[in-house]
Amino acid sequence: MKSVIRKAVICLSLAIGMLVSAACTFVLLEPEQVQPESRQAQPECPLPTGVAPPADAQVTAQQVEDGNASLTDFALAARDNHVSVLQGERAVEQTLYLRCLFRQEGSPWRSGSTYLVQLTPDGRVYVHAQQMSLSGRQLNPVIYAAILHALGIDPAALTDPAAAMAAFAAAVQGDGGPFNVPNIADASGYATIFFTGSVQRPTVLLAGFELDASHLIPISDEALDYGDPAITAGEVVDRATLKAFVTAAGEYIVELLESDDPVARSNVLAKARVTLRDPNGPWRDGSVYLSVMDRASKLIQFHGGFPDRFELRQGGISRDIATGELIVDQLIAAAESGPEGGFWEYYFDNPADDSDSAEVPKVGYARVFTGHIPLPDGGAFPYEFIVNSGYYPTPESE
Repeated sequence: MKSVIRKAVICLSLAIGMLVSAACTFVLLEPEQVQPESRQAQPECPLPTGVAPPADAQVTAQQVEDGNASLTDFALAARDNHVSVLQGERAVEQTLYLRCLFRQEGSPWRSGSTYLVQLTPDGRVYVHAQQMSLSGRQLNPVIYAAILHALGIDPAALTDPAAAMAAFAAAVQGDGGPFNVPNIADASGYATIFFTGSVQRPTVLLAGFELDASHLIPISDEALDYGDPAITAGEVVDRATLKAFVTAAGEYIVELLESDDPVARSNVLAKARVTLRDPNGPWRDGSVYLSVMDRASKLIQFHGGFPDRFELRQGGISRDIATGELIVDQLIAAAESGPEGGFWEYYFDNPADDSDSAEVPKVGYARVFTGHIPLPDGGAFPYEFIVNSGYYPTPESE
């Protein structure tokens, strides 16, 4: 069965264009001991201007935790809420807002061990409400087979592109069901499915599955394309190398998004999260890493250093300790300062230096990238994103 599922995953990747929304934007923000007033000034999940909030949750995670609602009811309510959002006029912005709520502890969608996980059709983690550091990783094929069966899908159908799409379309007409893999710890929950808007991408929605790294295949078993940047994270030592590094990252992401290769396009966001975050790859080295933010909503879509803290959340809670300015404001101003972005300097604690008293100057570079995501009808979906990184100068690099 395992070999069948692995073959099915490969074939499905070739078949389904995993097109991402305009939310594919990257920005670097950093962890900080935030003052209470800054938290109050910057809500964790801000509602975008002019966007109506999604309908109230009919069943909440807290009700499940209290024993007053079933996991089935919670999962189906979450599915229906998402479908409703996708039918709205501002679907992209509402979806970003809803995913942020999914991540927020104490929201209607997350309480204790009750939370939501979204998978791509080929069984890759797309959104993990509790551990975004796992996003992009491939689920154990045995577990994914059980999830597919819960949806009423024969895993063998995924080996044929047309049969795969037909199977997912049929599954959307039902409610899904519970799944359980007895010989794998905590591999149980409830699975349902919905289709995203214009790109018509199947999204598998899981509730009650306490998914952790033990449920994923090792990164060493993945077939990943890291690109070939002229400057790697480990080679960033001054402004010139920082700019080249960020530029290479932005171009790498655009190439994946706009590629005619269905494999690259289908796994663009998921696989990019793995490659950009891998400490053994070219895009992360110590305190040098990348991050991505939605330019319009300021919600962070990827963070190479601290995904669990920042991804799918609002930027703008970290402040320059010297000026008190929000770092995100400085960052966006630099990115929008010209067609090639710009640099800025700020003060922030270097996590690699315990003696710096949080007064080490840091140099950041940010740039806006734009592109168009191909759609099934031959059109393209416009998007904008900001890529950012930074380094701590040394006397040798000045």
